Formats: sequence, structure tokens, C-alpha cells
Amino acid sequence: MKLPEKIRIAGVDYDVKMVNYLNNGVNLAYGHIDFVKNTISLSATEPMSVGSTGITLLHEILHGVLQHYGTAVTLENEENVIDVFAKGLYQVIRDNKEFFEEVQK
Repeated sequence: MKLPEKIRIAGVDYDVKMVNYLNNGVNLAYGHIDFVKNTISLSATEPMSVGSTGITLLHEILHGVLQHYGTAVTLENEENVIDVFAKGLYQVIRDNKEFFEEVQK
């Protein structure tokens, strides 16, 4: 999987980068979106499969969508909800590549 250099969410460009020893302040993390620096960081330290990297990127993108479009929304168990949607959407996109490729043409 070739990671994009940038992802645009709600008109905001986020740089996508691999980072060694990414953590959330307490534990090692697989991914993080920074709304101030406009970056999405993915762990280069924790060994992840291509699918796990894709799911992690989609997970962080969904945090961005929620931040930009759901300002009045607060989710109970936000991490779990976002994780379910990231895994589900990744599967749908992966299993229907031809549709998503056609949409871009």
C-alpha cells in the first residue's frame, strides 16, 4: 500500500507521515491526527500489516471528519465507535475497489 503524502478533510490538507515511537502521552499508539499542525502520523515502530496501516489511516481520517463536521456531536466510547467504522469502511472499500476506482475517473 502506497501511503498518500496528503489527505484533505473538509478543505484542510493533512500531511501523512510515518513516525518512530508514536505515543499518546501514555502508551505507544498506531496513529494520531493533530488538528493544530494538520498532520496524520502513523507508527513506523509498531509492525503493522498493509491492512492494519490502511485501517489506522482511515481511523485517523474519521477522527478528522468528526472534528470538522460533527462539532456538536459527542460520542460515548468514541475510540471504539471510530474503530468499528474504520474496519468496516476499509473492508467495503477493499472488497469493492472497482467501484471506488470508477468514481475517481
